[in-house]
Parts: sequence; structure tokens; C-alpha cells
Amino acid sequence: MTPQFILLDSASVSAALNSEAKRFYVYVLTRPDGTPFYVGKGLGRRVFAHEAEAANTTLKTHKLNVIRAITKNGGTLQYALPHFCDDEGEAHRLEIELIKHIGRHDLKTGTLTNQTDGGEGVTGLSPETMARKAANLGGASDDPQRRVANEFFHSIDGKQDSVPIKPLGAQGLEATIPHRNARSPTDRMARVIVAAALATGKLLSAGVTFPRQFEIQGNTYVIENGVAKDMLKAGVIEVTPAFKPEAEIFTLTLKGFDAIFSSIPRDRLEDLGALEPVV
Repeated sequence: MTPQFILLDSASVSAALNSEAKRFYVYVLTRPDGTPFYVGKGLGRRVFAHEAEAANTTLKTHKLNVIRAITKNGGTLQYALPHFCDDEGEAHRLEIELIKHIGRHDLKTGTLTNQTDGGEGVTGLSPETMARKAANLGGASDDPQRRVANEFFHSIDGKQDSVPIKPLGAQGLEATIPHRNARSPTDRMARVIVAAALATGKLLSAGVTFPRQFEIQGNTYVIENGVAKDMLKAGVIEVTPAFKPEAEIFTLTLKGFDAIFSSIPRDRLEDLGALEPVV
């Protein structure tokens, strides 16, 4: 059962922090209806940092997407300050307990957008988050650029035999024209669209545009010829031609948007930060 909190507005939180200056605390961010979506440990005005990040960056995470969706819909975040502590270790312990009690969305145990079990913030990573981080440590490919692309792609919804994102220059790019044979939407198409959206900081929606070329961890990649032509033939994208194939712009169609949900669960897309949460 989700614990009940005394909910506060930002002015009340500021007053409480001023009265408990220099003490550590555990805080909860909640949706307007009081549903908790993030638990953290803070000092000073840390509790307000997430809203500032949502407003001042284009970074896409589940937590930031929830904050933006609340603001977009005219709502207001609410807060709870269930614990003040003189010792940081005690604050860490209470943070871990509260995250476990409420449960994490990515683990399907609760409503929190937290991606770890709390504490120092490095334990309890979900398998999907670990896969994304593994791109920095190594992968199946001996080519470091391909390794980054492969691990990034695998982190979306499991490993694939063939990754349709290639380093720029790895293959001769061709203009995207429809494949000559009939094509239907596939899981592979859905994953490459989600990968492009994540790499370019776009939220998925019918009509959203994304470039065929994008960067992942400082490396430049492109969507390969075959899957690009298949997607166009299947009707999941429309293409804006360009002088160079890598400069093409793809537009996600309504058919393509619907196909993504047939392949990847909505809650997984929210956890990835690729879809605006429903608030």
C-alpha cells in the first residue's frame, strides 16, 4: 500500500527547509492527485532541482517527462518531506526503504520513476538501465563505435540479431525509396524509431520528425538503407528528401506510431523517456 504523505506546496517546502537548515532530508515528488513519482535524498534546496532540470534542459527521462506533462496540463507538483536527518547515512537508509515500499515503475513494483534503489544511487539498477550503461564498458563488437550503437539499441527492448543503426561511413548510403516488395510494420522498425527519438531528444507522437543521422555518445550514426526503405514501404514513416541521404528527415506517421505500441509496451516507452506520461 502506498504510504500517505502530508503534501506541501513549494512555499511550504521552502519554509520547512529554512527551519531545518543544514540537515539532510528525504523528499517525495507527487503528481497533482498525490501519487508519488520520485523519491530522493537532499540537502539545501535539492528538492527543487528536478523541476529546474525539466524546464531548462531537453534531456528526456521518465521523471522529467512526468514533470513536463504535469506543467503542460496546467497542474502543479506537490511535495512531501517525510524525514529530516542529522546523518547522511540515515537519510540514505530511509530513502532506500521508501523507494522499496512504494515501488519502481521500471520494475513494475510501483509508481516511482526512480531508476535505482536509492542510497548512493548506483545500486539496484534495472537490467535495461544496466544495458545502457554497459555501452561505456564494452559489448560484443570489437569496433567501439559499433559496440556503442549495439548496446544502445539492445537497451530499448532486448537484444536483436541485426542492429539497423550504423556508424556514418560504414556503408554506402542510398536515398530512401520504398522497397519494391510489400512490407508490414515490424518490431525492428519500432525499435529503430525509438532509438532515433531517444538519440535526438524527441518524444514519440504521430507527426514527430527525426533525422536519419544522429549522435550517440559523441559518435555519428545513420539508419541503414534496408530498414529505411522497409519503413517507408510499410507506411510507418514519410521522408523529406535531401541532397545527401544522411540529411534526410523522417516523419512518423499515425500508422507508425500505432505500430510502436504493438511492439513495445507503453510503460517501457515511458521508462525510456521516449513517451510523454499520462498524468
